[in-house]
Amino acid sequence: MKSTAKTVGIVMFITIFSRLLSLVSNMVYIAYFGINLYMDIYSYSLQLPNIIFNSFGTALVTVVIPIFAGYIGTGEKDRAYKFANNITCLSVVFTMGLTLVGMAAAPLIISLTRFKFEGFGFAVASLRIMFPVMIFYGLNYIFQGILQSMDRYNMPAFVSVPSSLIVIFYVIFLGEKFGVKGLLIATFIGLASQALILIPALMRTEYRFSISFNYRDEDIRYALRLIPPVLIGTSAYQLNMLFNTTLSANFKDTVALLTTVQNLVLYAVLAFIYSITSVFFPKFTVLAARNDMEGFKDNLMKVLKVVLFFLLPIASGFIAVRYQLIDFLYGWGKVTADNVSLASNMMALYSPGVIGIGIKEIVDRAFYSLKDTKRPAINGVVIMLVNIASSLVLINFLGVLGIPAAYSISTAVGALTILLMMRKKVGAFGGRILFSATLKIAVSSGIMLLSILPLTSLLKQLIFGHAFLDKGLKLAIPVLAGVVVYFVVACLLKVDEAVEVVEKIKNKFGGTNA
Repeated sequence: MKSTAKTVGIVMFITIFSRLLSLVSNMVYIAYFGINLYMDIYSYSLQLPNIIFNSFGTALVTVVIPIFAGYIGTGEKDRAYKFANNITCLSVVFTMGLTLVGMAAAPLIISLTRFKFEGFGFAVASLRIMFPVMIFYGLNYIFQGILQSMDRYNMPAFVSVPSSLIVIFYVIFLGEKFGVKGLLIATFIGLASQALILIPALMRTEYRFSISFNYRDEDIRYALRLIPPVLIGTSAYQLNMLFNTTLSANFKDTVALLTTVQNLVLYAVLAFIYSITSVFFPKFTVLAARNDMEGFKDNLMKVLKVVLFFLLPIASGFIAVRYQLIDFLYGWGKVTADNVSLASNMMALYSPGVIGIGIKEIVDRAFYSLKDTKRPAINGVVIMLVNIASSLVLINFLGVLGIPAAYSISTAVGALTILLMMRKKVGAFGGRILFSATLKIAVSSGIMLLSILPLTSLLKQLIFGHAFLDKGLKLAIPVLAGVVVYFVVACLLKVDEAVEVVEKIKNKFGGTNA
């Protein structure tokens, strides 16, 4: 248990560092180039291939890890490596085909947005530059799956560091000369590097790649039978994001802002979730394979409690300090006060969605470990339909803000649906305990939120010298106060996770000697 906790801690630390560097990269180019037509096109061109591929990528990971890990666990390494070679080669062929289709369809795709009327040529060229990155996305997903199956978690968590550094160095040293067009090239090189830097880590294992296109292989055929249901479920979620991104492209100067807030709120939280699932997903798979359903349900309940312990206060905190956070991170350079205000409102509406998406991601992977891909697929379609319907209604009242509001509504529906599906599948898995813990965590988060709001209002009246110091303190003081209030209230309400932290501190510093 200690080694697992240590592994999760190391992976989480590397993941947080990687995400922080990615955040800095985003801050640098947003501040340097501002919010304008060309940055909207850049953001759209970056998002679109990522969204299209993610469906296939998630299906790859959820299929590759159980099959590959299963053979590694039973000592059938040759069979595992043969499977990895086949799936890698087939992935390259598939993503090359997907890339060619995307490049050919670029003018048609752009014609669905306002870029049809302004910046059409640049938008088409941008998409054609970015679509080939899907080939490297495929390799990245597979390489990460192989390494994680062999208990090598550190490098997969590190992959985004080089790409962030490449973008930062480009903006600082070459941004003025080559502008947003050069930023596209730098971003492509950075994203491609995410797969390439995993090759040395793979070479330090026993695995050796060799070209193999045996699509009739028994394991490949089994994987191909599993992929379609997963693909339906993940495609539904990615179609959500595609719909949202394309819809936002019809509002002036909003794609870059919406993408920025998504990256900050949703993807940062998903990084936290994935750092947990990368460790616990193989454990779920082992428990399911042993038919240890009590152990499976107990682990699922505990993981959900931990996730809620973090996500509920994070969502509340995002709402409380939304303006201060956006202003501190992005309120520089060519970014205007109106940009900051709109982005902070987007954040407030996206924030509740992190809870639903966190629950969904955990339970989805629990289903995949049970080799049940049908239910997550159905739930994905439910989320997509609720999101599209809600978006089309809410944009009439809220404008572009209807998009994040609809997202949060759809993820809440999806979380509830997938939990009910899991209960029907495996029976009760500590629902009362989970509900009681959630209620206590929600009360703690609510009190934290109410304590921060008057503090942020008070701090607005004060000026702390230099702009960086002023913005930093107006963010840091409420955040620190909120953390203290949340933790104290959680301890008073006897939330298990908070009490456990206190006990560990007592044991470490209480002077108890054996």
